[in-house]
Amino acid sequence: MSEFGLHTSSADDQSETESIYSKPERVLDLDAHLFSETEIDEIQSRFQAYRDFNSYIERFNYEQLVNILDNLVVASVVHYRLIGLATSEKDIRNRLENLLDFKGRTGCPESIESCLHEGCFSLRPSCAMRKVKEDIFLVTEIFESRKNRSHIPHVAIELFFKQIIENHNCIGIILSDKTGAPKVFTTDGSSISSVISEGTRRLADAVAEQEFRFSDREETYIVFNQRFAINKELADRLVAFEKNPELARYIKFLVFASIGLELAHERMILSILYMGDNLLRSFLRRIVMGVERIKIETDPEARLRSGFATTA
Repeated sequence: MSEFGLHTSSADDQSETESIYSKPERVLDLDAHLFSETEIDEIQSRFQAYRDFNSYIERFNYEQLVNILDNLVVASVVHYRLIGLATSEKDIRNRLENLLDFKGRTGCPESIESCLHEGCFSLRPSCAMRKVKEDIFLVTEIFESRKNRSHIPHVAIELFFKQIIENHNCIGIILSDKTGAPKVFTTDGSSISSVISEGTRRLADAVAEQEFRFSDREETYIVFNQRFAINKELADRLVAFEKNPELARYIKFLVFASIGLELAHERMILSILYMGDNLLRSFLRRIVMGVERIKIETDPEARLRSGFATTA
């Protein structure tokens, strides 16, 4: 474990990970009624190279794709545990694009109720196929990333965020570009996709309207706060409330705090979601320094930019 909570693999971690990848038959438990033995072997050997796998799955029908996705979600939990991070299938699925955002992006005219419980496939097969393929593509990125995690900026930052969340009273952390579009985000497993969607849309509007301000390097961070009332529906989705239902009596708001900053001469926005009286100043600087260090160590472009306008 590094100074900033970034996981560094040991020899034992490496050998354990290599053993998983060298035995693909143990990674996915595909339904033998849906696939031939040859197809199962090919899926096992191909899914870790997600870009090639994305074109390979075009041959499968909807039921087969759903089975592949379900198995990839289960397997991704195992891979996270191999690198020392506790997660769940629910946490993995929360990373997938939610149906409302997908419908808005694709212009689907069907009601949201028709999309639930696989009902979408009977109405718009092509739309349902597109959604499950995109979900598969997102999940398979995890496996390719894990093999080279120390050299991939967004993966290293994601792991670092996970450690911050575990060590402090946070629900989630999001790193966005200068327009407010999320690039990396990690949660504690809470189902807060609706809060993230609404918060990032409001943040993007604030950036466009210059209501949101970026902090200069020499000044105190300027925090743009959004508050979401914790109603029963949201409370049921929060891990903290699952573990301690009594919190509902005392904590009424979830805070979406965003800070605009410059890292390696690139403007970015860091957002932290938390409940109660979380003191940002107690760990905000650590997050900023950690992200900057990770980007410079793992991203050649950021490393080059970091040298601009510096004295010898």
